[in-house]
Amino acid sequence: MTRSFFISVLLLASIILCNCSAQIDSHSIMTYNIRHGVGMDGVLDLERTARVISAANPDIVILNEVDEGTTRSFGVHQADSLGSLLELFAVFGRSIEYGGGQYGNALLSRYPIVDFRIVDLSTDSLLEGRSVFLSRIDIRGDTLTFMGTHLGLSAEERRVQVERIIKVMPDLDRLILAGDFNFESDSDNYIRLTKYMRDGIKKTSSTPLATFPADKPERRIDYIFIGRGISVINSGEFKHPEISTASDHRPQLLHFRSSIPRVNP
Repeated sequence: MTRSFFISVLLLASIILCNCSAQIDSHSIMTYNIRHGVGMDGVLDLERTARVISAANPDIVILNEVDEGTTRSFGVHQADSLGSLLELFAVFGRSIEYGGGQYGNALLSRYPIVDFRIVDLSTDSLLEGRSVFLSRIDIRGDTLTFMGTHLGLSAEERRVQVERIIKVMPDLDRLILAGDFNFESDSDNYIRLTKYMRDGIKKTSSTPLATFPADKPERRIDYIFIGRGISVINSGEFKHPEISTASDHRPQLLHFRSSIPRVNP
């Protein structure tokens, strides 16, 4: 065996090991406003919702407009149902009482959910109540915090809600915040929030795709914001034949890794 051949083998082995390490250390997160499973065709089909999510095979999913035992969704606990269909851990985060049940956000995760709490974002207006959840997830021994929210319909309401979210943000190094924010990237509320966090999708594209309405997207109002210690790998665009009909929003997907070294106990 020649010296040059031996060196070539070592280099090839090193590349393979690096690629395997990158795959092990990388994760994916999706944010998706599912409109309680009702598509652009007006049909409630939670299995269709699951098919769209499954096509991206995300490790973590933040959902908006999720029903929990409401009459319009036939008493189904949608977070648990989607978790079962996708074989993911599931937790529901209430925003309001609605239709004999509850309505809000949800978290699905391939990794163990360490804890989960809800912070009320409702304002003094007569508009719909809102919330944000905070959850720590153990990702192969590395604990990251995920926040999921769905902000209000008025700019002033969103201003108050963004300020509350900023106040309850934990360690910015290990934080991801995602959901339906109902604002665009030229708004004051977006500018305010990005003083603390980065727009994850925009790290991979200077012109991110619009997310709403799903059949003919014109506005980007769904985001994945990342903390200082989160590195973006790519925006993970994916295709599925039902993506334009399963909800009135299109999902956003981001592949990432934690760039903060793990501290062994």
